[in-house]
Amino acid sequence: MKRYIVILSVLILSSCQLFESENRVYTLEELELLYAEIKQMAESETCNNSNDWGYVALGSKPCGGPWEYIAYSKKINVDDFLKKVKQYNQLQAEDNKRNNRFSDCMYVAEPKGVRCENGKPIFMYD
Repeated sequence: MKRYIVILSVLILSSCQLFESENRVYTLEELELLYAEIKQMAESETCNNSNDWGYVALGSKPCGGPWEYIAYSKKINVDDFLKKVKQYNQLQAEDNKRNNRFSDCMYVAEPKGVRCENGKPIFMYD
């Protein structure tokens, strides 16, 4: 009888691992690493011409909207960069729901554009 229980336990545990990749739960450390990678990509170019720059919403506040906007050079691999941003936003939204996170719910204004100042992108607002 004990053998059957042990075998059954092993089968149940191993079957959980088969589905692990589909139901993957990301840790805060992994989200932080993805955020750092996004920031590194965004800051990898010097801002000399504002026409070469864009911006995107980054993060997902629990009560809606992004945490910030991030400027990026159009000279980087934009498709890869935007995929990482989308993944980060989705994972953070899932983490917010799963862990009942809360935030200040303050509105983060969308910039109207980007200008270059001392080699850095600066957001323009009305």
